[in-house]
Amino acid sequence: MSETKLFSEFSASSEAEWKAKIEKDLRGKAFEELVRESPDGIPIQPIYSSESTEIHKQALKEHPKWDNVIEILVLDPKQANEEALNYLNRGATSLLFYLPGKVDLKTLLKDIQLEYICSNFVIEGHTAYYRDSFQQLIAERALDEEELEGSFNFDPLENLARTGNWFQNEESDFQTLKALQEGDFKGMRSLAINANLFANAGASPAQQIGIALSMAYEYVYRLDLKNSRGFWINFAIGSDYFSEIAKLRAFRRVWQQWQAELGFEQKEVRIYAETSLRNKSLLDKYNNLIRTTAEAMAAVIGGATEVCVKGFGEPLEDLGFFPRRLALNQLNLLQHECRFDQVRDMGAGNYWVENLTDALAEKGWAFFQEIEAEGGYVATLKSNWLQNQIAEMAQSEQGRFDSGELKMIGVNIYRKDQEEFSEEVRNALARPKAEINGTVQPIETKRLAESLEKEIILEKA
Repeated sequence: MSETKLFSEFSASSEAEWKAKIEKDLRGKAFEELVRESPDGIPIQPIYSSESTEIHKQALKEHPKWDNVIEILVLDPKQANEEALNYLNRGATSLLFYLPGKVDLKTLLKDIQLEYICSNFVIEGHTAYYRDSFQQLIAERALDEEELEGSFNFDPLENLARTGNWFQNEESDFQTLKALQEGDFKGMRSLAINANLFANAGASPAQQIGIALSMAYEYVYRLDLKNSRGFWINFAIGSDYFSEIAKLRAFRRVWQQWQAELGFEQKEVRIYAETSLRNKSLLDKYNNLIRTTAEAMAAVIGGATEVCVKGFGEPLEDLGFFPRRLALNQLNLLQHECRFDQVRDMGAGNYWVENLTDALAEKGWAFFQEIEAEGGYVATLKSNWLQNQIAEMAQSEQGRFDSGELKMIGVNIYRKDQEEFSEEVRNALARPKAEINGTVQPIETKRLAESLEKEIILEKA
């Protein structure tokens, strides 16, 4: 094939020439008027080029594919098993079970081939029971635990922030988590960081990165960890498409720096990404399908290892099988129709994404350092410093939504005139929030549309 360069007769345009062309088209307006600022204070330019972009080496995940997640609340292990098998047959490749109390894993995992999927277990204690039960199960099946993928999710640091309390008490919780580490897992992850809480509470992307690093460092310090292999990080993905792509890329980058600072051997971090609840609404709720599709795309392009799409009626309305089937189909389409699983880093080389990745990595690391300078993750919760930092960012975003600057289709713009709402929705909105007497002030998750929903839906009741 000829090596002829088709555009060699055209001279290249410099960034200065592009800016001059833009200023001419603005007809008297200054170029600087097009520059806006992200919530993290990052200037967003209207143009990026190779002249202003330094492309750094990006930490990549092991392979380009990701796993499609279905969440299951286990109230009856036999029923949950049937539900899991149904979704596995429909394209799910990862299961996340919420386990209240002690659940019989043999019943729950009957006929589920763990060696071919990811299996995640969210637990509130009983770590020694689940550690031993799981190891007994895989021994009976003659499975090599090192070849399994998944996690045991017992996260007292997130529970402290979300509820204001420890599961039991500070000392006991870390002892309980330490018992889980005694399983010496080689495949499964046993150190969960649930940073999704902070995104749903209104934290900025850089704040989320910094908090996740601080939580991980708290576990290293409390448990005297010698490596980072066991970490599993959960991020919620919001509607700022390019920022969310850059957030995950930036986190992989600073995770390498964090490991180097601690003298740890470099290990790949497992990133679980779920669609955010903060920007969802029950007003014209089918628009949530568009929002979650964009969020899933951002998670995949950003390099998530597992992706969970929430149903379009969450969190207030249980619409059963239909929205969950659609959620799984959204991921299947990205994987099997769009072929997003063929490239390990789709954002590489995009000047805007590369610049934003650099900026978020820098800002995220700086916020991590701020937390540590204030005494660390637990200390900043006890002093209310962390709550105040997140609340300030959340209030700013809420103000932009309330004023109409931040638009949500079908919610604060182009709203439907006639819309019916179920009694379940009305009851959920009318229900007062329970007061919590906690060790620390809880970090409250709040959807942007909550107040507007109450105003519109409850008035029609």
